[in-house]
Amino acid sequence: MNILMLTSEFSPAQGGIGTYAREMATAATALGANVTVAAPAYMANAANDDDTLPFPVRRFHGGLHSSRDVPAKIALAREMIRAGKYDIIHSADWPFFIPVALARGLTSARLLMTVHGTEINEVQTPLKRLAIWTSGAFAGRTEIVANSSYTRDLFTRNFPAQSRRTKAVSLGVADFWFRKGRLRAETRRVLGIAEERIIIVSVARITRRKGHHLTLAALNTLPEELRKRITWLVIGPDGEADYVNALRSIVGVTDCDVRLLGALPDEAIRDIYNAADFFCLTAAPDPSGRVEGFGLVYLEAAACGLPCVATEIGGVPDAVIADSSGLLVAPNVIAIAEAITKLAQDTRMREVLAAGATTHARALSWERCAAETYGLPREAVNHRAVRPLDETMKITA
Repeated sequence: MNILMLTSEFSPAQGGIGTYAREMATAATALGANVTVAAPAYMANAANDDDTLPFPVRRFHGGLHSSRDVPAKIALAREMIRAGKYDIIHSADWPFFIPVALARGLTSARLLMTVHGTEINEVQTPLKRLAIWTSGAFAGRTEIVANSSYTRDLFTRNFPAQSRRTKAVSLGVADFWFRKGRLRAETRRVLGIAEERIIIVSVARITRRKGHHLTLAALNTLPEELRKRITWLVIGPDGEADYVNALRSIVGVTDCDVRLLGALPDEAIRDIYNAADFFCLTAAPDPSGRVEGFGLVYLEAAACGLPCVATEIGGVPDAVIADSSGLLVAPNVIAIAEAITKLAQDTRMREVLAAGATTHARALSWERCAAETYGLPREAVNHRAVRPLDETMKITA
């Protein structure tokens, strides 16, 4: 099987779509497919590590997508589709939906387009819907792959005519996150955190929709004795400047140990996961229409044996199984504070949820995701149900 994947995000840029494109191409190659990836060059040295990948990458001029890039992407899609014999053309994200649709007459290949969540709301303006309708982006033989059941339902509500050709395929987690790095005690020593302290970790861009403000407010409501036993490690680059500045101001006056560590490499994040007690990312409703379509970081933390505190919003319930791999609560301060209190105080609950988190993560490999998406042969995956918490251990919020 020959696959052409076109993506507007890829290494070395960080983000969920870039991870999706790289891991899907790697997994499909491992399953026997011949994959070619078209990805942005970003800067002169962006392709330095491409030789280490098990598939060829063609870098095109550009970085983060802009509407000015559409003509060039249309030309690129036509050129590559015309030049190769592909069984599948895969638009890994929305900037290539229209370019691929306009080139469908050049190929008999299956056309796949992956929707991740936010872009579904963003294309609801009259002009963008007109562009989609005119290009036939979702028409004809186009197949839509959604990254969660939530994203699938959101897409079919907005584009009901395409419901027959739309399926949900949950994302995966790489083997990297199951491997043990530095020992827990060593990482804590490096960070200067005592063994008896409770470490909570969050990994996400510091932006309003990721809900750092909700977690911080919840921590500040905890009883003083518990609050002063907790260290919250916040990993991720800055987002909106006003939001980051406001968050930093509150961190500066809280008596809880909160450390903003910025962006870190995956190896360092894995070490911190292995030294932490649980993961916490409390996504918040965003009036801009941006949504949490799935949440890869929940799975990556789960692969390291961390239970999660998460908000029941968007596609998060596909990544965190309520009362099995984590605690799912409403996106409000009181509910989040209660969940943090439960996990911080109940070692047995953390152990049960950690086991469930690991089981859930193991069921969601990238090879499974690639096999389901592309129709590649693979031994059946045992999607074993994760045992829920006993009734006496469940949280109400």
